[in-house]
Amino acid sequence: MTMNAPALKHVSATLLALGLMSAAASGAIAADFKDRKIKFAYPVTQDNPVGVAIDKYAEIVSQRTGGKIKVTGYGNAQLGNEIQSMSSAQGGIVEMTVVSTAGAAGNVKELAIFDLPFIFQRPEEADAVIDSEVGQSLLDKFEQKNLIGLCYLDYGFRQVTNSKHPIKRLEDFRDLKIRTLQNRVYIDIFKTLGATPLPLPYPETYTALETKAIDGQESSYLVTQSSSYQDIQKYLTETRHVYLPAVVLASKKFWDRLSNDEKDVLRGACKEVVTFHRDYSRKMETEVVAKLEKAGMQFNKIEPAEQQRMIKATEPVIARFKPELGEDLVNKTLSIIEQSRKANPKP
Repeated sequence: MTMNAPALKHVSATLLALGLMSAAASGAIAADFKDRKIKFAYPVTQDNPVGVAIDKYAEIVSQRTGGKIKVTGYGNAQLGNEIQSMSSAQGGIVEMTVVSTAGAAGNVKELAIFDLPFIFQRPEEADAVIDSEVGQSLLDKFEQKNLIGLCYLDYGFRQVTNSKHPIKRLEDFRDLKIRTLQNRVYIDIFKTLGATPLPLPYPETYTALETKAIDGQESSYLVTQSSSYQDIQKYLTETRHVYLPAVVLASKKFWDRLSNDEKDVLRGACKEVVTFHRDYSRKMETEVVAKLEKAGMQFNKIEPAEQQRMIKATEPVIARFKPELGEDLVNKTLSIIEQSRKANPKP
């Protein structure tokens, strides 16, 4: 069968285009992706949603680089607690880490905006801030600290457990020694509530609780479960005093050695994992309280009137830190939260 000139021209152009696409696809991996090993440090257990998200991240990166870039997660603070792993990333000892915004505020002080007490009512409000220009601008500040901010995961709302009694009223905080994050705002919150805050690295918390050196701790339901605090703590109170995001960070020393395509893959995979993590962690959280109760914990919620007393009591914390964080940042953040609240009213 013979073809006329226009047909031959069309076929030739198609074959050429396919050939170029094939060459680009096959050559991209060979030319743009090098064999690299990434150590990814994180403080919690592998079955915590953050650990699961990091495993998912490793899977996505491997798929998109044809197995060239291998990400290995090191959970349970194997490579150091949050502060230590962040320092290791700055020095290029580890390539990546995830650090709560409370911990990372030591490098980017404005991240303490997320530590302000009771400003969030629902996870979607925190998402709105994280996904806004406010969230991105805070990630951008890490470059000055020899780190690259890639995206945000989160640990959810923080609650309080203790071994002494249920927390039902503001006054119930008074005789409790509570482990907090190593963060000035958290310490101030619990002092203002009347407790004795004791900042400890996460890996030291279980032993401190077990030996009764402290009475309780504050963390998300899922961290409580994955840390096995239910084995040594009797009372679980839904305080929802702070919503805690976490920043995924890359070492700038490592980052500067990457090609643009490698950077694109690591950034893109991070954004994809954000969606995965939110869905996964929030589904798990709907089931975790029942599991903690089954394990023997006594669970209680705080009545709305008492919650308002706690909110009122901690308003001075916001006032104290507002000038340091920047009035414009605080006002912009609160405005985003209010807009989200209006757009998504509670049922």
